[in-house]
Amino acid sequence: MESKFEKILIKFIEKSASSAELEQLLQWISNEHNYKKFVEFIQINNISNITMNQPDKDKIFKEIEFRINKQKNSKGSISKKVIDYSMYCLIFVFIIVVGSYLNVENDKEIIFSPLDPSKVTLITSDGATINLENIQDDLENDKFFSLNKDSKTISFEKTIKASSNTFNTLKVPYGKTYNINLSDGTNVFLNSGTSIKFPVAFKKGSDREVFISGEAFFDVKKNNSSRFVVKSNLSSAVVFGTKFNFKDYPEDSFSEIILTEGSLGVRKIENTEKDKLVIIKPGEKAKVSFETSEINRSRVNTKIYTSWIEGRMVFRNENLENMIRKLERIYNVIIINNNTEIKERFFSATILSEKETISDVLFYLKQVYGLEYRIINNKIIIE
Repeated sequence: MESKFEKILIKFIEKSASSAELEQLLQWISNEHNYKKFVEFIQINNISNITMNQPDKDKIFKEIEFRINKQKNSKGSISKKVIDYSMYCLIFVFIIVVGSYLNVENDKEIIFSPLDPSKVTLITSDGATINLENIQDDLENDKFFSLNKDSKTISFEKTIKASSNTFNTLKVPYGKTYNINLSDGTNVFLNSGTSIKFPVAFKKGSDREVFISGEAFFDVKKNNSSRFVVKSNLSSAVVFGTKFNFKDYPEDSFSEIILTEGSLGVRKIENTEKDKLVIIKPGEKAKVSFETSEINRSRVNTKIYTSWIEGRMVFRNENLENMIRKLERIYNVIIINNNTEIKERFFSATILSEKETISDVLFYLKQVYGLEYRIINNKIIIE
């Protein structure tokens, strides 16, 4: 999603967008692809505990048009204290309060709780939500999963007895990372603002498919009788046993797959299984663009793309727009650039994201590049 529409969307939800901005948003989401990105943005970012799994498109359009007309017909601004009841036609407030606990063999308890968008959350196949950060101790339960809080890792046992049609979803908010060990032995490192949908148990002899939105590094367990397939909104990667980084955020117009070990094939998600896979080699990047049907291959320094696993973000000749987008994900902030002169500049930096705060990063950019800024709550204004 383009940065300006992301900011308009946030203003729309906060009821602070101008009529001109609302008209831009209405025109933008009239495109079917952009509308899907609009819905995915709300789902992935869990804005205001909103879920829109079954949004009513007509109501959304009518609501925007209503706000445009209301602003044009009124000289004064709309007070944020006025309750806009029509907004509630657009959303479903995701509140699942389960008053019971799951008893496990070691007498520990798993607490099912309301969805908190600021926490790492496991959504089970029956719709229950488990806040993994609220579990007090490491948990071992052969019937479900094991949890290591120190390494921020959830593991599903190879011997787990569950239907291959049973899918869970793990959501990692902006500003955090998490790891998951799948039941086939594959390790997945999830970056900020990422969700992964995966089967609790893989069906023997069938493709091992997972679905991702965001960015993750995969260390796939080799299995000669089963391919491992990663799918996203835009692209898919087919592997047998390898290590690679897969990136496809809803707000981006492209997917990136960077291979560090082994071999894998990439195809655009809209293409059929009969289409030829584009094979990439270690040290190569495959970039899948929404605008074209091409998959571009290039040689890259893989450490720049995978250093986030070790708590480092490496920027090399990065333009400001891309850098802002990555910093927003890492630190869960909103950055608005009001300096058009600096927009085309390129930046290089290495950030220790687990040790350095966003204030540390901004201070560095000010000292080295003369970047001027203001911080207002979790919003950063570049001047």
